[in-house]
Amino acid sequence: MKSLSDMNDIDFSKYSRLPSLPTVAIEVVKIFHDPNSSNEALIEVIRKDPAIVVRLLKAANSARYGSRSEVTDLMRAVIMLGRGTTASLVLSFSLARQSMETSDYLDYFRRFWLRTFVQATAAEVLATQFGSNAFCGDCYTTNLLSGLGKLALLRAEPEKYVDILKTAEAKHASLTTIEQEVLGFTNCTLSSFLLKQMGLPERCHNAIRAISDSSVKDAETDAMKSPLVVITRIANATASLICDDTPAIAILALRETMEEIESFNGLSAEKLIADVTARIEESAGMFDIDPPKMPPAGEVLQDAMDQLSRYAMMVDDNLSSGVPTELLEENGRLKRKVEHLLLLFSQVDGLTGVSNRTFFLQQFHEHIELHRLRGQAIGLAVIDIDHFKKVNDTYGHQAGDATLRMIADTLKNTMRETDVVGRYGGEEFVILLEDANSEGLAIVGERLRAKIAETDVSFDGQRIPVTASVGLAEGLIQGTAEEFGKELFAPCRQCHVPREKFRPQLLCCGSHSVQHES
Repeated sequence: MKSLSDMNDIDFSKYSRLPSLPTVAIEVVKIFHDPNSSNEALIEVIRKDPAIVVRLLKAANSARYGSRSEVTDLMRAVIMLGRGTTASLVLSFSLARQSMETSDYLDYFRRFWLRTFVQATAAEVLATQFGSNAFCGDCYTTNLLSGLGKLALLRAEPEKYVDILKTAEAKHASLTTIEQEVLGFTNCTLSSFLLKQMGLPERCHNAIRAISDSSVKDAETDAMKSPLVVITRIANATASLICDDTPAIAILALRETMEEIESFNGLSAEKLIADVTARIEESAGMFDIDPPKMPPAGEVLQDAMDQLSRYAMMVDDNLSSGVPTELLEENGRLKRKVEHLLLLFSQVDGLTGVSNRTFFLQQFHEHIELHRLRGQAIGLAVIDIDHFKKVNDTYGHQAGDATLRMIADTLKNTMRETDVVGRYGGEEFVILLEDANSEGLAIVGERLRAKIAETDVSFDGQRIPVTASVGLAEGLIQGTAEEFGKELFAPCRQCHVPREKFRPQLLCCGSHSVQHES
């Protein structure tokens, strides 16, 4: 694939004329990247376009950026949004407004902007892991503008580019592969070229080019490991998984890229997709686009795995002509990758990222046999979120899902690596505790209860108070693994209270030691 430095023989001039880009948008981007410029200068330019002022105030008052009181002052809005986000929003508002005014190919422009929002939102979710507002703005800006090449192609040669889009869809191939075959370059390379012309920093247009340009990976190895480059690649794969017709290719790209780094504190693909789909409706609303209902994260991943499995079977049956080239280049590794992903998918709860019930019970019985051989006691904690139905009824089911994810994160971060955390069903979690004893379980129960109560659970700017009941039991293994497992989960023989329903200050005992929830 040609790198940007090898593109001198291609005339990009016909693609450089984006949809009558207002002077306001260009000036804003230039001011943003001028280290000597002030917020006052930025605001003076923005005020030249009243429509953009209205949209920026709307963004500042949205749940994502909003404050407790209504924002009516442009200076306050810019300070809240940050210079980077303000600049990218101004440019995107301008481009969206211009491109959506045309009646021809309107459906393709709508799809383009929806995918753009998904990618920018994914980048923002990922960037928050680093805790820097400036870096979040950098990631959001870069990914919001990463599709500029597609927009330019749609404007300059709509019929030709729509044919390319249709070909990629019919072949279930990645768009960049078809672009390279037909045009000799990709939309990522064109985006990089256009953004360089606009004066964006090299780190931004390099990150976009790295999505499809292998020369960046080979010649700039250190750059490929930079957080901005990695986040852009992951965000692009996430957008492809949710919006494109190539989920099999996207799921491999997403998993492989996320495995390359250790910076995301155990953030799973499932949680990333769930966070993105939960926030995209509001992002699209800022641009007056009505997005379709986003499918649940588990459904998105299941569709991707189904397609990947079909391709693996086709390769086994020597029907590789219908398999995308990107997957065939795996040279025999495709089946192993599919098996690995299927195994992973079968073990993880799609919403929370912890073990699902089936895998937890499998681990439970395996650990029982291991502890029998070692002569060690084994412990179990059952965590039940109090009044969870009220959370759903009061704040909505998306808030309920966000609550479950946050509590799951709290449990994982509180327990040892050797302990197994799983979702047993609904709002109920379970934890398998290694080498347990009564005194230790009491401490664990109190720590879990306190950590959950301290967890800052919030959704759309609203804090959601959450508490939980924690049932605890431990014992030495007697009988078969299945019998012992049932006994550990069973109600206490003395007070007949189910383990998962233990309440504070209630102490139970039976054939094995049981501690109370605190």
